[in-house]
Amino acid sequence: MPHTEPSILSSPRCQRPAGPGTEKVRSEVVTGGSGKLRCAGALVGVGCVAILVAAWHLEGGGLPFGAQTQISLPGCALQERTGYPCPTCGMTRAWGQAVRGNLLEAFRANIAGAVLAAGCGLGALGGLGTAVGGRGFYRRFVGPITGLLRPGQWLYAALGLIVLAWAWNALWAFLRQQQSVF
Repeated sequence: MPHTEPSILSSPRCQRPAGPGTEKVRSEVVTGGSGKLRCAGALVGVGCVAILVAAWHLEGGGLPFGAQTQISLPGCALQERTGYPCPTCGMTRAWGQAVRGNLLEAFRANIAGAVLAAGCGLGALGGLGTAVGGRGFYRRFVGPITGLLRPGQWLYAALGLIVLAWAWNALWAFLRQQQSVF
């Protein structure tokens, strides 16, 4: 019996599958099934980078009504009328400070905004990494993080974070008003 060396052509990856629907199986074998994943990663990465670049251009330091006036948003009506912040008060300023690396100022402006900006930064890294690295990068770095919660639960977690940040900001506004009374 002659001794034959295994070759690259005899590996299961390069063999043509037989049967119905073989084109799909064959394309997944050749590309690793990560074409759609790479496209989704590129979309997420580019979208997050676009949001972060927009936040970079916000400067709320010298503006009388905050950074939201740069993007034609009005001041907070709730805070103007009651003195208490709404759930999103300080969110724009927090994003602007977070992308500059001023995390303490970002947390002072709005805790949820700082956390969401950091999450957007991680989304940009994960998306672009998946676009370049494919399924291997996704399984190693992105999958364990996104697998912590089901897709619908991420929305509830973000909304819960915004409500907690609002309660925190409202508490500090209340304490500031109490100090000014005495």
